[in-house]
Amino acid sequence: MPFFIYVTDVFCPWCFGFAPVMQKLVARHGFPVRVLCGNLVDEPADTSTMGTPRLRAFFRRLSDTTGRTLGEGFFRLLEEGRGVTMDSSRSALLMAALKKLAPGHAMEQMEAFQEAFYKDGLDVLSPADQAKVAARWGVEEKDLEAMLSSDRAKEAAARDMAEAEEILGDFVVYPTLFVKTDDGELHAVARGYAPFEEVEDKIEAALSCGASLSEASANACGMDGSCCR
Repeated sequence: MPFFIYVTDVFCPWCFGFAPVMQKLVARHGFPVRVLCGNLVDEPADTSTMGTPRLRAFFRRLSDTTGRTLGEGFFRLLEEGRGVTMDSSRSALLMAALKKLAPGHAMEQMEAFQEAFYKDGLDVLSPADQAKVAARWGVEEKDLEAMLSSDRAKEAAARDMAEAEEILGDFVVYPTLFVKTDDGELHAVARGYAPFEEVEDKIEAALSCGASLSEASANACGMDGSCCR
């Protein structure tokens, strides 16, 4: 059975906007989803540094493009003195811990924390806010704290980030969505935000790639560098 590999990041605004597209794709195809955490914020940064007029205008345009409105809670985090830390290595650790404590919900968990940040303006790296979101899967704060400090979660997070880096190669864009077909080929069907219809066309082309290479998307490439054109 084909499956999706979704490379995303808690702190990626385009990923927040892409969530409804992902939900529709999964509902349409019923494919399993492997979620890999990227490294968008590779050095800790404060949200208040994004409070410039240019970046505020970007966030407004992003909402118009994706149809998902960033919340006023998020915009408050852009104000001087109200910022919180962004750090993708720590958010990847959080996602790895949740995969251990509440397996089978990786996409929902990623989307929940993206929404908590970009809509509600929560500090998703604070233990209290992490516990608040994680509680919806029955995860208790003490268990989450213990897992976050465990070697199991740290090693899993490192593996996920390394795999994400390898699979993205030189074209590091979030979100990136691949479909791995039954022939073992990996096809890129979204590089950055794209509307549902565009991604769906590329998925259908990837699924038929083995039968007719000429029908597949130019962006549907295997790990060996071969592409369906």
